[in-house]
Amino acid sequence: MRASSATGAPTSAGSGPNPGEPGAVGPVALIVDDDLAMRLLIRQTLERVGFACHEADNGIAALERFDQIAPDIVLLDVVMPGMNGYALCSELRRRPTGAFVPILMLTGLDDPDSINRAYEVGATDFISKPINWGILGHRIRYILRANQAFSDLEKNRESLENAQRIAHLGSWEWELPRDTVHWSDETYRILGIAPDAIAPSFSAFLHYVHPDDRDAVQESMRRLLQMREFVGQVVRIRRQDGGVRHAQLQGVRHLDSAGSITRLSGTIQDVTEIKEAEERIRHLAYYDAITGLPNRQFFIERLQQALVHAKRYQRLLGLLSLDLDQFKRINDTLGHSAGNELLLSVSQRLSDAVRAPDTFAHEGKETIFGHDMASTVARLGGDEFSLLITELTHYHDAAKVARRMLEELRKPFRVAKQEVFVSVSVGLALYPLDGDDAETLIKNAGAAMHFAKDQGRDNYQFYSRAMNATALEKLSMEAQLRRALERDELLLHYQPKIRPATGEIVGLEALIRWEHPELGLVSPAQFIPLAEETGLIVPLGEWVLLNACRQNQDWQRLGYPPVHVAVNIASLHFRQGTLGQSVATALQKSGLHPSWLELEVTESMLMDSAETTLATLSTLKGMGVRLAIDDFGTGYSSLSYLKRFPLDTLKIDRSFVKDLPHDAEDAAIAKAIIAMAHSLKLEVVAEGVETAEQLAFLQQHGCDLVQGFLFSKPMAAAAFHDVLSGKKLKTAAGGR
Repeated sequence: MRASSATGAPTSAGSGPNPGEPGAVGPVALIVDDDLAMRLLIRQTLERVGFACHEADNGIAALERFDQIAPDIVLLDVVMPGMNGYALCSELRRRPTGAFVPILMLTGLDDPDSINRAYEVGATDFISKPINWGILGHRIRYILRANQAFSDLEKNRESLENAQRIAHLGSWEWELPRDTVHWSDETYRILGIAPDAIAPSFSAFLHYVHPDDRDAVQESMRRLLQMREFVGQVVRIRRQDGGVRHAQLQGVRHLDSAGSITRLSGTIQDVTEIKEAEERIRHLAYYDAITGLPNRQFFIERLQQALVHAKRYQRLLGLLSLDLDQFKRINDTLGHSAGNELLLSVSQRLSDAVRAPDTFAHEGKETIFGHDMASTVARLGGDEFSLLITELTHYHDAAKVARRMLEELRKPFRVAKQEVFVSVSVGLALYPLDGDDAETLIKNAGAAMHFAKDQGRDNYQFYSRAMNATALEKLSMEAQLRRALERDELLLHYQPKIRPATGEIVGLEALIRWEHPELGLVSPAQFIPLAEETGLIVPLGEWVLLNACRQNQDWQRLGYPPVHVAVNIASLHFRQGTLGQSVATALQKSGLHPSWLELEVTESMLMDSAETTLATLSTLKGMGVRLAIDDFGTGYSSLSYLKRFPLDTLKIDRSFVKDLPHDAEDAAIAKAIIAMAHSLKLEVVAEGVETAEQLAFLQQHGCDLVQGFLFSKPMAAAAFHDVLSGKKLKTAAGGR
């Protein structure tokens, strides 16, 4: 991997050619960001998919580097000192070589004004942080492909302009006083007739215009008689051989000295190739590459159009959300290629099902975008499909379609030369019963689909008030959770943090559990989201703080070697401004020295209101507690906040650990995070370590501490008495 200086000057780690110079291969990317961590992670991601990367940490350096290397794409942060991303984007667009280079803006700003401003200054696309690193490379390759299509379109336009001087542009003149019309030979050619076949006239020309476009041509001619000119009207020409061409019409009027119109003239240009290129670009933007179905953007636009129609004519409209139940298992077992093959087969079967003659029993169907409005199947992403039905007279019609979907998808598929079976969970939302706008209907159909999954999958469910039963269940659970605090039903389990070289326990993470008197041990995945939703997470957090501190102090009073105890802090608790008082109370009541308490916060919490966050962290640090950032790598992953905030520890998220060392991208990111943290003198903890291979990789690259089932699952406090006596753990030999 090549590194770059802060000003973007390249250095080479090998003897081969530098990317962007003679001998290099692959597209060239210029990464502009004042944050070293972000540049490093982007570089790691792009180099993995064949890009040659150059870097700059400010606008001036970026302009110099851009002129030197002529990159194929620019990835540009918005918020930078000096020249910000908007100004830099404008400056790049003013350069002769920068007019058509794709510019992808990356920033934590996601408000409409910021996004609009990005496109106004010439950005090709806009990605909000946090970045999904897994799809960044694919997203950029798609932008490059689309840009190539635009480049091809521009070349076609230039060719057509040159062709005007030779044979590709027709002209016409209409002498009004004598009512005589003249067409050039090229005009006849565009119309597909011989020059001597007919006498030229306006009515003769209209004969070859597509019937749906004739009114627009006549209106343009009326405007031309009233105003100076009309420019750029595109109409369809129906030729005698049956072909249809797209022609662009332009016209201007000529006046005599008295101001009277004497003559009209203009041009007719065959722009069929340009229209076809535009349609190809539109297809890239609006259709899914794997299945060929409309994508999410197209589907939303189609739904919005259908809603306008439904509101105008008081029609019933149905939206079905479909999710494959066994897709992940098939994808993991047979591979992504087989998964894509299955998605294509599913899409074809869904499309065939809605086209079946008995699916709808209605005549005179309307159209949108030139397509049948009765049904639209789209792939919204992953294994999620959606179906729009507009020709409904009763909600039972939607149920009929849902049943057909279920029946068709229960039939076996042939994938990777094997017979596989899938089922589907279907959620239905109806306009106007379940919402009157696209966003609400999509959300409610999705909620109904998840309800169908909860009912055992392979079924359909309507979104209706009956689904409020789920809300009542939540209310009941909330009441029981409040009583759990009062009735001492909560307990803490602890998972050790190990120094891998010695097996020494240096810390424990406190994890809350709920021992329900009737349900038994309730998973945190069930009650923590509910606690966050209802605000109970704050008193739960205070309970965890106090009891973790008390337990740690009890262990020290019993003479066990001291260890840090880590407590996860909820974002609501952090934002309320009472965290400092909660920590002080827990330390005072327990008697624990602050240095043996560690608080774990997430990246998103740090980035929310940075000034307030800094003040809170500084207060906590002043009390003497340790501060750790949890799940690093899943959010902003910014070096700037790591430098700014008084942190002690950085925890690598388990999503980057689970596929180590086999996943090259995760390996590169893990190494980069460890190196970056150590450069800032932060201790690094890897969570979710479950295999000896993961441990060996992390040890090799200098990870300070590890945590996971390889050493110990979370256990009750009593189970740690013997362990803390020796303060060492061996890796689990086959068991956890």
